[in-house]
This record gives sequence, C-alpha cells and structure tokens, in this order.
Amino acid sequence: MIQSKVDKRFTCDEYVIQLKAYKAKIQQRIIEWKFCQTDIDALNSVNHKKLIVKELNSHEVFHWLTKSKIIWVDELQEYLQNQEFDLKEPFWVATHNRLGSSHVSIFNKYIDSIDIGGNTAAPDWKWYDYNDYYNPNFKIYNDVCINADGLKKIELWNYPEEQFPPVYDHDTVYDKNTNLVYITGGLGSGERQKKNITEIYQLNLETKDIEHVDALGESPLCLHKHHAKMWNYDLIEMRGGNILKNGRAIKNLYVWYFNLKTKTWLKQKHETYQHWLITSSDNNQLFLDISREILKMENENFYPFEFIEEYKQHIFKNYGYLPDYGIYPNLYRPEKQMYVSEATGYNDLYPSYACILNGQVYHCFEGYNRIEIAFQSSTSNEFQEFIIDDLKSKLKQLSGHEIFTEKVA
Repeated sequence: MIQSKVDKRFTCDEYVIQLKAYKAKIQQRIIEWKFCQTDIDALNSVNHKKLIVKELNSHEVFHWLTKSKIIWVDELQEYLQNQEFDLKEPFWVATHNRLGSSHVSIFNKYIDSIDIGGNTAAPDWKWYDYNDYYNPNFKIYNDVCINADGLKKIELWNYPEEQFPPVYDHDTVYDKNTNLVYITGGLGSGERQKKNITEIYQLNLETKDIEHVDALGESPLCLHKHHAKMWNYDLIEMRGGNILKNGRAIKNLYVWYFNLKTKTWLKQKHETYQHWLITSSDNNQLFLDISREILKMENENFYPFEFIEEYKQHIFKNYGYLPDYGIYPNLYRPEKQMYVSEATGYNDLYPSYACILNGQVYHCFEGYNRIEIAFQSSTSNEFQEFIIDDLKSKLKQLSGHEIFTEKVA
C-alpha cells in the first residue's frame, strides 16, 4: 500500500514533543561538561581582549564548544545564567553557530577544513540605513578555526584587528600550490566600508599569519555574500552576492577577477544595470516570506487545516494584519502572458526572479522587507515606471502599507 502525503502529516503537539526531546539532548551535553568559573572567565574575556600579536587559544572550553555542534548558543547562555554565572555580552559563539562565516575544505594530510570570521547577529536593512543601529549581541569575529582529523584536532587562532579586521559575508579559496588561503571581500570593521572597497587577505597555513594583499585597479564596491573560485592557481573569480552603492546593498550582477600574479582587479565586460529598491512606509512588514509560507503549506497538502489556520491567527496576533497572500503568485506578472522564472541561487536566503515582457529583460530580487529590481540600462524609463507602478500597487494590497521606491544606481 502506497502511503499518501496526508498520512505523513504531523500535529503541533508532535512538533513540540520533538523539539523538547532535542532541547533535552542539548541540556544533557551541557551538563556533562561541568562548567567552572575558569571556563566562564575565559568565555567572558575572549571578546574583550585587545591583541598585539596573533594568539593560539588553547583553553579546553572553546575546543569543546567547537566540537559540540549540537549545542545552541541560547540554550547554553540560559543554562549558565540559571547556574548564576555572570556572563558578559557579547557572548563567545563557535564558528558553526555564527552567520556569515566562511568554510573552506583543505583535505591535505594536516588539515581538513578552515572556518573564518562571521557574526552573531545577522545585519538587516537597519544596518545599512541607520548609522546608530546597535545590537548588544552583534559581534563580528576575525578568528580562524582549523579543523583536522575529523574535528579531533582543532586550532583556534585570534588576531589583532589591525592585522586582520573582523569580517563576515566573505568567501575563501585555497591555493594548494602555495598553501595559502585567500579571504575575499566581506563586511565588517576596518577600512573596507569606509573606503567602499573589496579587500583581500591571505592566510599562510604554515605560519598561520594573515597579511593584507595590496591591489591595483578598480575593485567591486564592498563585495559580500559572493562566491569565489580559483582558476589555474593565479586567478580568483568572484560572482554573485551584493555590493554597496550609496550605502545600500544591491545585487552584484557582474563577474570580477583578481590576478594573483599582478595583484590587479579585472571586471568582465557586461551589460550595465539600473537598480531600484522598493520598501514599505517606515520599513514595515511586506509579508513576502509569510505569504510564501502560507501558500506552501496550502499547496503541499502536508499540514492539517487547523495548523494552517492557527498559523494565520498567529500572524494576525503579531502584526494586527493578515496579508492578502493570494496576490503573491502573480506579484511579478504585470501581464499574465509573460515569462517569469525563479532564479534563486543555491545559497540565497530569498528568492529571485528573471522576467521577460515585450522583449525586455529585468530581474527581481527579494530581501528582508524589500524588493530590488534591476533593469538593463537600455530599458526605457516608461517601461521601468510601468513595472514599478504595478509592483507598488500589488505590494500595497498584499501588505496594507504605503510603498516607496528609490533609485540606487
């Protein structure tokens, strides 16, 4: 007998039971460590220590947290606070629990992989729009975690910020000929955002030193969330991700290269684009992700009707509004007989769409409470206004908010 999708449905109670069981497993792992004040002192000091030279962190509690990938940071903090330990913010977080860290596989006879940097709170639109935005838990890291022998051996290296500024949303590539890891782009502290440039650093796996690579030519504008690839051990290709334009993050639609022999930036010749950002009044909720989630639950025939209705009530309780989510399937279709294809990348958090209408090609990228539209520069102003006005009208109906547009580039 073939089991139907309906038979695989689970209830809210079953989900809660599974979650409680997982949390209990985490609690047991934490209790087994038997935290002492020495551990707490080490955890409290690491994020507040100013280094002059690089330093190898050999304290066992950091190694245990790095190896214990099951442990959630919030669960650990709650447990320690219940034990009346005094914790300083920001609390140290292992690389696998961070956002925007990089992971590169090495797999030589000494090293399996390396994790670098990252942060403990994801930046959103406020990070770009408001200079005074501050989250006490927001910590950007500049450390390096070297994993070997299936996590049985770990090296944790910390660096002076002057040598290697804290970074997140970067990408790394390994050159086995020189035994160097190249750290490309990213956001963080240092000069990268002040100068609006893309920086490159190199990590020497023999000495564990990190050096800045001086570059010639025009670099992308603070490239981040991109993908880097090595060609012929002398050329790094970078594509995808975002750049900063007038302090706002927009999609990088170009392919960039960095020549390691000449230390020069190169840009692939490509069609130029005009970028528009669409947001709601006071940056209110656009309900894009919520609309997708409701539609997914309804279409998959996986969740019980009561579960979906309960989810809708939860949305209304939180926001005082239930989005007109039925608009979403045609959100990017000003005309029904046109081509729209989802073009979301493997690592993208939000969907993107390639659209063709009357021979005109444009792209729509969803983000955190915003939509970015990229038109080819040859696209007429009248066509751009038609697309934007249609999208504004639908978004207002979907979200219940006034909609604003801004031309960024």
